[in-house]
Amino acid sequence: MQSYDWNPLLCAVCALLGYLCGNVQTAVFISKRFFHDDVRDHGSGNAGSTNMVRVFGFKPGAVTFVGDFLKAVAAVLLGRLVMGTLGGYIGGLFVVIGHCFPAFAGFRGGKGVASSFAVAWMTFPLGAAVTAVAVAVLLALTKRISICSLSGMVVFLVMTLVFRPSDVALVVLAAVLLVLVYVRHADNIRRLLRGEEKQIIN
Repeated sequence: MQSYDWNPLLCAVCALLGYLCGNVQTAVFISKRFFHDDVRDHGSGNAGSTNMVRVFGFKPGAVTFVGDFLKAVAAVLLGRLVMGTLGGYIGGLFVVIGHCFPAFAGFRGGKGVASSFAVAWMTFPLGAAVTAVAVAVLLALTKRISICSLSGMVVFLVMTLVFRPSDVALVVLAAVLLVLVYVRHADNIRRLLRGEEKQIIN
């Protein structure tokens, strides 16, 4: 079992840095700056790339995805600078929490998929690569982003359990990210169960 040196103060610093990075709401910035509107007032009400595609088009949605991805990369790197690998895990977890529940944006954030995917790439590239392939296949078959997002988180957790079971901190990170994404997709899950979920966008 892999062990880490715990320092409560440094853990708190990593968490704070990650959360602050998560509060950078790419979708809100782009929608207000370039469209003089708030994407959260339209569509699903979420500040994420999928809702940006629905409301403003593919390019703003793509830029939003990249922005949310990069802020998670930054959070993991900052965490590593402060406290090594464990710091990166903590920064990665809290950037997703900050994205989903941003204090500086009225706690109205996104669903955490793009940021979670970035954290996956930064912490376990093999697991993230397999997840990406699985998501691409599912998207081609189902044409439903929500199914891809939900299934992708399960795939990543399974990969950590199979290939990195001794890294308990990583397994916990993957499990908590899965729970966060599922909580944020509660409405999508209900629509899927009723057979009402739309294709391509959620």
